[in-house]
Amino acid sequence: MKKYIYTVFFLVFFLTVYGQFDPPSTSSRTNSYTLINDVKKIDFDIEKSVISFNFVTEQTTGTIHGLECKISFNPEDPDSSFFRGTAMVNTIDTNNFLRDGHLMWEKFFYKKKHPKIAFDSSQVVHFGNTNYKVIGNLTIKGTTKEVIINFVLNNESLVGKTSINTSDFGINIHKEREKNKLDITFEFPILK
Repeated sequence: MKKYIYTVFFLVFFLTVYGQFDPPSTSSRTNSYTLINDVKKIDFDIEKSVISFNFVTEQTTGTIHGLECKISFNPEDPDSSFFRGTAMVNTIDTNNFLRDGHLMWEKFFYKKKHPKIAFDSSQVVHFGNTNYKVIGNLTIKGTTKEVIINFVLNNESLVGKTSINTSDFGINIHKEREKNKLDITFEFPILK
């Protein structure tokens, strides 16, 4: 019994003397938490942002404006990033007034019924270095398809590229699907 009491006494003494420790102060925990969350998202100049395109088979280039975007992009935390926006169909500019007007007709973009092109991201993935993939839904002329935009971040801007087939969205410039390829480039200048 004495041996048992000595053992209990020793444990109580040991825990009392050596078991006392100062837990990390809340300020140090707050500081490390703050450092993680101090990595800020990048703000872009939407007014100077440009969406350009190249209709490959016709070698027709152009731009689209009237952008309304909400971009939350944090290169250190792509999981919490998102890209949402619209562009006005009537701002399509191929440097040919007659062709631009023709594209507004029901057979093509049908501006009267579908005045906006919309994109809403579902995922942003970091692919090493300064490369990111933005996966999301593109809606043109009432049809929604998933697209992947490959972005590269540099000191001046975030530049993205993707290709779509206009016939997938009900816009058949040519009868053959493969002749309706459209390369699209997005350039979002960084606000300094």
